[in-house]
Amino acid sequence: MNKLIGKQISWNNALLGTVLAGIGLVGLLYAPAIVSIFSLSIASYWALRLVYGKEAVKQLFGKPIAPVKTISKYFLLNILISFLVSLVLQYGLKWDLHGNPVNEGFQWLTLLVIPIMLFGEELFSIFFLAIFSSKCTLPVASILSSIIFGLVHYSTYDNGNVFHTLVHILFIQGVARLLFNQAAIKSNSILTSWGTHVLFDLFAILVAYLTA
Repeated sequence: MNKLIGKQISWNNALLGTVLAGIGLVGLLYAPAIVSIFSLSIASYWALRLVYGKEAVKQLFGKPIAPVKTISKYFLLNILISFLVSLVLQYGLKWDLHGNPVNEGFQWLTLLVIPIMLFGEELFSIFFLAIFSSKCTLPVASILSSIIFGLVHYSTYDNGNVFHTLVHILFIQGVARLLFNQAAIKSNSILTSWGTHVLFDLFAILVAYLTA
C-alpha cells in the first residue's frame, strides 16, 4: 500500500486506467456470469499496473501487518455500523430498503463466486484510493473512493426512491468502504481489506439465509 499512497503519477495513465476499470465495472454489472465474475478483478489489476507499475502492485499483495487483529476490528465495526444505520433507516424513518439479491437468493455456488468478485471490488476501490491520494490527503482520498464504491452499488440497492437509495448506499456501502480502506492501510496489504470484505459479505448472506 505504501508504494501507491501519495505517489506522483502520470495523469494520462490514470485516465486510461480509469477507463479500463470502468470497462471492468460494466462487465461486472451487465456481462454474462462467466465474464462478470472476473471482469472487475482483471480490469482493475491492469489499471493499477498501468499507473503504478509491476513492483508497486506486487507490494500491494505483500504480507499484511497484524491481519487477524485488523480483520476482526473492522469486521466487527462494520457489523455494528451497518446494523445501526439499517435500524435508523428501516425502523426509525420507516424506509423500505431494497436488499442485495445475492443475499435473498442464496446458492452454495455463491460461496465460491463471492470472494472472486469482491477481490475485484477491492482492486477497483484501492485504485481510486491511490489515485486520489496523489492529489488529496489520505482521509479525503478514502472518502472519495468510498463515495464511488457506494454509487456503483446503486443498481443493486435501488428501491425506486433516488434519495432513499443514495442515503442507503452511501451510509452503509460507503461507510463499509471507509473501513475496508482502513484495514488495507493499517495492514499495508490489500489482502486484509479483502479478507474483511469477504467475511462481512458472507456474514450478511448467512444472516439473510437464517432469517428468510
